[in-house]
Amino acid sequence: MIKFFKVLLLTASCGLPAFAQAAGFPQRPVEVVITSTPGSTSDVLTRLIGKDFAETTGQPLVVVSKASASGLVGSSQVARARPDGYTLLLGGNTTMAANVHLFKSLPYDPLKDLAPVTLATVNPLLLVVRSDLPVKSVQDLIDYAKKHPGELNYGAGNSGGKVSVALLKSLAGIDATEVPYKGASQAALDLVAGRLQFMIVDPVVVDSFVKEGKLRPLAVTTKERLDSMPDLPTMEEAGVKGYEYASWLGYFAPRGTPDEVITSLHDALVKALNSKEATDYFERMGMIRKTTTPTDLTTFVQDQIATWGKLVNIADLQPQ
Repeated sequence: MIKFFKVLLLTASCGLPAFAQAAGFPQRPVEVVITSTPGSTSDVLTRLIGKDFAETTGQPLVVVSKASASGLVGSSQVARARPDGYTLLLGGNTTMAANVHLFKSLPYDPLKDLAPVTLATVNPLLLVVRSDLPVKSVQDLIDYAKKHPGELNYGAGNSGGKVSVALLKSLAGIDATEVPYKGASQAALDLVAGRLQFMIVDPVVVDSFVKEGKLRPLAVTTKERLDSMPDLPTMEEAGVKGYEYASWLGYFAPRGTPDEVITSLHDALVKALNSKEATDYFERMGMIRKTTTPTDLTTFVQDQIATWGKLVNIADLQPQ
């Protein structure tokens, strides 16, 4: 999985496309449907690049939050939307890959109903605990969980939060209870409030809590350490052999959107994602920018669907 990310990074770095605007597009704001709550990575990211997008196209990006279980509502809404380029989905591993394996029947088809525009980011996740929990390392958490079987609660606001912890439980042989949320930011608030003991989450969601000392990061989920947190070990370095996980985000339009409109959206979004403001933000948050062509994103999603089949099997999750 990570090797594929690296190939995309090399592809994206070969050159930035010039912005090519389809005739008459856009003439009004472009709505971006996110399937998480306000304050989530999807929300912050889209608002961040919205300024540059507006400068390029003359129209703003408007974030529309449709938080729901596994993103079914927002994804279905965009899949059914008019294919004119004015409604986009900021999809990711949950909506575009995991749901294929986590649901017996989906109200949309990620490959048939949605048209790729560009990948945006690959996001290593953080394993974090409440700062008042007597846990200073991943091994401490494993030992604590084994001493208190079934007593630990963790929050999951999306499939990433669900599967990343399920993978930890499987590989480390621990027991803990999942508490589902509509979004990771809500789960993080409950973690700080003491209703949960730990979670695995996007760095941006818990950044302020970590800086305030309310949450303690224990490890990063990827095979490589984060440049922004060089002293934080990977899960494998911390003793969980074979552990590797990263989430991702990308922009999608309804299938049937004209090619010239897809090109306009792609060029404007890639330009915004490569802006200095976005670059500084990604570095600060430990996020990895990865932009692609629509064709490469199609291949990436197909690869991710296959990868998630393996992850769901390892985590022993049954489709609903």
